[in-house]
Amino acid sequence: MLRTEEMLLNVGPQHPSTHGVFRLVIKIDGEIIKEATPVIGYLHRGTEKLAENLQYTQIIPYTDRLDYLAAMTNNYVLCHAVETMMGLEVPDRAEYLRVIAMELGRVASHLVWWGTYLLDIGATSPFLYAFREREMIVNLLTELSGARLTFNYMRVGGVKWDAPEGWIAKVAEFVPY
Repeated sequence: MLRTEEMLLNVGPQHPSTHGVFRLVIKIDGEIIKEATPVIGYLHRGTEKLAENLQYTQIIPYTDRLDYLAAMTNNYVLCHAVETMMGLEVPDRAEYLRVIAMELGRVASHLVWWGTYLLDIGATSPFLYAFREREMIVNLLTELSGARLTFNYMRVGGVKWDAPEGWIAKVAEFVPY
């Protein structure tokens, strides 16, 4: 019978699959994972402490930085929580703009994941295609919010401003693309 012994492995924080943002301490016995401990502190920004002395509306720019690839979603989560606590009802148009912005951000975020994964396995051309598509989305979000990466578009009760003229048509043109 084969004998195995337990071993601790560190995956990250500079492991190729994590891109420096995550560490996993794994206890294995042969090929069986006995225990896995995530270490997420590499992304910690101290936002909770910073937010303790701010008004709710002043926290929104910090939420952009929690995950800069999906900044709109983090903006939404804070605004929605505050709106729920305050019993605020967001106008339908603002809610629609929020959902469109979050979905575009989600797709852009996934394109970064997909592109960097492809690059990790040596597929350079598809990486470039993924980032080309992402750039189209980022341009749409920039036109909507006025910012390129940390959008700070959502507000408690709605959005910073309405979509610029022709923006919805550009999104509709991009979606089937």
